[in-house]
Formats: sequence, structure tokens, C-alpha cells
Amino acid sequence: MSNQVITLKDMAKQLRLSVSTVSKALNDHPRIGEVTKDRVKKLAKQLNYVPNQAAIHFKQRKTFTLGIILPSLMDHFYTLAVNGFDDYASAKGYHVIIGQNHESLQREKQLVSLMQSSRIDGLLISVSKETQDISHLRKLEQAGIPVIYFARKPIDINCNYIVSNVYDASIKAVSFLLSRGHKRIAFINGPSYWSTSKQRFVGYRDGLIQNGLKFDPTLVDETNLSTESTHKAVRKLMQHPAPPTAILCFKDYMMLDVMKCIRTEYSSMAKSIELIGYGALPLFEKIENPPLASMQEQPYKIGQQAAETILKLIDHPEKERIVQQTSLPCTLKIFQ
Repeated sequence: MSNQVITLKDMAKQLRLSVSTVSKALNDHPRIGEVTKDRVKKLAKQLNYVPNQAAIHFKQRKTFTLGIILPSLMDHFYTLAVNGFDDYASAKGYHVIIGQNHESLQREKQLVSLMQSSRIDGLLISVSKETQDISHLRKLEQAGIPVIYFARKPIDINCNYIVSNVYDASIKAVSFLLSRGHKRIAFINGPSYWSTSKQRFVGYRDGLIQNGLKFDPTLVDETNLSTESTHKAVRKLMQHPAPPTAILCFKDYMMLDVMKCIRTEYSSMAKSIELIGYGALPLFEKIENPPLASMQEQPYKIGQQAAETILKLIDHPEKERIVQQTSLPCTLKIFQ
């Protein structure tokens, strides 16, 4: 028997017990006597018996597998979010499949299809920058697979999500810049059809108004997050008749491109222009002439809470229609 896959039926036959009794003994069923349990477990160890996980999962109607799709693991935010998600899921006996959409809608659709074929029990996703139609994700929900959005969520669609409260963060950032004497504060945003871009912008605008400054739309630009697009936005702002003295950037990786453009092409103004981003990249604590500050989010906690929420939806499918929505606060981290 050493070259064969050992089954419950094999052990039951050798022990002259029913398959049901052997199964219950292995699972410490209270109605099975200790002597029988010991006999079964001793034989299972002797024969190197391995439970048939596929059969167990079929019986429980779960695969104990979760999926997570994100733009790129090169982004520090997403790496920490994956760690939080995986740590919580693993502690609860779940495996995690990770996919990167690389900002491609087509790639995202392929990953969703693959994960559905792999029979994931739930999905956490941060959609690509090309994703506006989420019908491929709605199909998952229609199949009974809960979907939670993080970092980026659809605009004006009622859905499960866990995100950073970037609206309040933008107000904090603007207020801090104003406290340092800045009156000309620009904002370089991400794609406007993202909810996180919309919330950042509204927070920026409201932060100005709440502090008695008039909102000036000529100090706002939008990029697709590429270096070329960001540099183009910087040049437009710097060529303004009254250029900004401070810039709020959509995220820290964008802020790196802003810093490079200003220091290369507008070196005489580089020291006077103060920058704030989102993400609080650790590298800013180790470089010379870092940006002024960044809004520190909680990606690890976002991942943890997302996993916790997904497992609750899986365990209580009758409650899936109750939308779960969470926004975690950001804190201002100053580097200068």
C-alpha cells in the first residue's frame, strides 16, 4: 500500500470499522471512544494518511482560497496591503492567490476569470487605471463570490470597500501648507474617474475654501501617473503667470517625478517649492533633500480588515447584501 494514495475506505477495511467511524475518529468526534480514536490515528500515522482536501472542500462548499488583484507589487502600499491580507487569511486557514493587473483592464479580466475558475471564495481588488466598467466583477458577485475594493473603488456605485480617508487627508495637507505661509497651492491629481482622485480633489478644494482661500482651477492638473504625463503637468504649473509655491501630489511615486522635473528644469525654484504626497515612502527618511511631508496611510491594516470582512461575508452569505464600507484615517508625516 506504500505506493498508493491511502483513503478512509482503506483504513476502515483494515480496522474493520465503517468509513464514517474512521472519519469521525480522525476529527475527534465526541461520540467516538478514546480507544477507537487511538487505533485510527495510530494507523493513519503509520500509513502516512493525508486527508483528501478536495473532498473536504466540496463537502464544506469552500476551497479556503482567496484572491487579491492589484496594480503592482512594486508599489509599497500594495505590498503592505498584501501582507496584512495574507497574514489574516493564513491565520484563519485560507490560502491567497495574488495577481497583478499592471494597470491593464484586459489583464484584470483574465485574472478575474482565472480566479473564478480556481473557485476562490472571495476577492479583494484595486482596479486598474483602465477600469471604468466593472461588469466582470459584478459577475463574480452574481456567482456568490464576495468582492471588496481597496485603495481604488468605483465611483457612484454601491459596493464593499475599505480605503484611506483621503478627503480628510487632503484637508490636513492643505491646512499644513497654509500654516507655512503658502497661498499658491497646486494639486496634481490622478485619473479623474477614480473615486480616490475625486476624494483627494474635493478635500484639496474644501481645504482651501475652509481656510478662506479662493479655489483656482488653473492650479489643478491631472495625469495618467506616467513620468511623461506628470512632467507635462509640472511644466504647465511652473509656466503659470503666478506659479505655485507648494504642490500636493496624488501619491509619493508621482511626487518623485515632480521632484525630478522641478530640480532638473526649474532648479532656481526647487528649494522654495514644498511638496506633499500620499504614502509616506520609507526612502524619504534616508535621502538628502526629501519632500516636505506625506500623508501616511494604513495599508497593512487595510489588508487585515479586508480579509476579516471577506471571511465574514463568506461565513454569512445571507448578509452579503449589507454593504461593508470602511475608511481609515491618514496621518501627516513630516520629513523636513
